[in-house]
Amino acid sequence: SVANTNGGAGTPWFLLDVSRAIKPIILQKRRDFDFVAKDKLTDDNVFNNKEFVYGADARGNVGFGFWQFAYGSKQTLSATNYATARAALSGMKGDYGRPLGIMPNLLVVPPSLESAGRKILNSEYASGGETNEWKGTAELLVVPWLA
Repeated sequence: SVANTNGGAGTPWFLLDVSRAIKPIILQKRRDFDFVAKDKLTDDNVFNNKEFVYGADARGNVGFGFWQFAYGSKQTLSATNYATARAALSGMKGDYGRPLGIMPNLLVVPPSLESAGRKILNSEYASGGETNEWKGTAELLVVPWLA
């Protein structure tokens, strides 16, 4: 039995290894975005309703790649829980117990956890005054849609 989460009920955050060709999440673009505008004075919607219509047309999909490269948590984002996530990812094994060599390098957080993420990844010292062992171990990505 193996998991890539430690549960919780708080704000979600994610630790990823995005250093390899295969990613934990894959975006497939079949047709790139095309901006569409119905804003000419001769368009029916503008002439009849004084309504300007804008949109985008595209084809694509998103899916999971190698799930072992991602770890999600709703626990408090703290140095202890960050260490737990790193240990879980680094300890992932493949078939027959072969280590996968995963080294997480991207911490993804919503804006409400940006401060906690910056303290873990950028501060010289931890909250008790000792050296912060997690400084520089990952990049921080703040994603507003996780809020």
